[in-house]
Amino acid sequence: MPNSALSHTFIPELGIPKKGKVRDIYENGESLTLITSDRISIFDRILNEAIPDKGSILNQISRFWFEQTKDIISNHLISYPDPNVMVVKKCRPIMVEMIVRGYLAGSMWRDYQSGKREKCGIPIPDGLKENDPLPHPIVTPTTKSEKGHDEDITKEELISSGIVSEDHWNEMEAISLRLFKRGQEIVGKRGLILVDTKYEFGLDSDGKLILIDEIHTPDSSRYWFTSEREKKQIRFPDKEFVRQWGRGLGFTGDGDIPSLPKKTIEEIRKGYLDVCRAITGEAPESGESNAHARLVGNLKSQHLIKGTFCQLILGSDKDLPHAEKITKTFDKQGLPYNVLTASAHKNTLKVVDLIEQLNQSLEPVVFITIAGRSNALSGVVAANTKWPVIACPPFKDHSDYLVNIHSSLQMPSQVPVMTVVDPGNAALAALRILEGQS
Repeated sequence: MPNSALSHTFIPELGIPKKGKVRDIYENGESLTLITSDRISIFDRILNEAIPDKGSILNQISRFWFEQTKDIISNHLISYPDPNVMVVKKCRPIMVEMIVRGYLAGSMWRDYQSGKREKCGIPIPDGLKENDPLPHPIVTPTTKSEKGHDEDITKEELISSGIVSEDHWNEMEAISLRLFKRGQEIVGKRGLILVDTKYEFGLDSDGKLILIDEIHTPDSSRYWFTSEREKKQIRFPDKEFVRQWGRGLGFTGDGDIPSLPKKTIEEIRKGYLDVCRAITGEAPESGESNAHARLVGNLKSQHLIKGTFCQLILGSDKDLPHAEKITKTFDKQGLPYNVLTASAHKNTLKVVDLIEQLNQSLEPVVFITIAGRSNALSGVVAANTKWPVIACPPFKDHSDYLVNIHSSLQMPSQVPVMTVVDPGNAALAALRILEGQS
């Protein structure tokens, strides 16, 4: 099994991502860059261990299905610059998950066992057994929650609450059933049964309904192998396997998150690979020894990023003119950067939080600190980061330089800071360092 998993994907020049359970979402004008990590979650909790190749498998399956269903509805996919990345059209998401069910399985079966004979206002007949087919596929929507659990809701409640208009509901319902039928037809010829799944929709800038997120992946769908169902030996080659593992340990979302054993990680990965091969005819055979480097390299080659980043931290807004002498060079050279004003004395936690975030960067970073007097800012940054730190103190004149230069030159042991007095030279030093690391 590969020894590398893409558990985090912070790329600072793309901005601060909105982190989902699996995807890191970067906003860029009219598009979004979705980086699908190898993280896995159950019961709305992210597990501590990642599943190698999972992100690229999910992307590969979604890409296949977006192509296979584009005659039914347009989707948000623009490009596919890396196995773990999709660049997609930005739209306004409709906060509903359209769950389509073809069989009495999962949570619906557990509700049925407890005596419930309806789901989201839809009656379910008596006399069914676990994993029996329903008389016909049904759409059982849930609210889409940013935090916490999604909740079942009826069509009437969705419309009356204004979450979705009646026209959009009717369109989404009809399209969801068509997508599900298409999915069942295709995988049925490939030895799989699409048991249930979920779809998400959004409105583009013209108000047109489009398909977003993912489609028919093992994270969003339940699959059975036809041969195993016929033998009544159902194996779950999808996230349901992980849920069952969690339930077996008494974990359903509350309390400490259990650790995935190595053998279980291998079994989960195999299930995802098996589904991917069955659906698309191919799948990653082995993971990258350095998936992070591959990801950054592909984004660079597609001109989506430069691959290096500089973070300027100023002690106060009075240092902005000094910073502009540095950023002028960066603008000319095309180096991505960000400027933050945060005093080491007054905003210590803000500085430390930024450092911790940038320590997770997949691309090389250089810090430039601009602060006078004690220059505690440079020491705080250098003591807490793995990246190079350049101090460029904003001396007012020659006498100020003579009085305060010792503060910038004298740092505690094991706290390396390069002091560069001239802002133009500080910018060139940062460029030279990053050229050597990219």
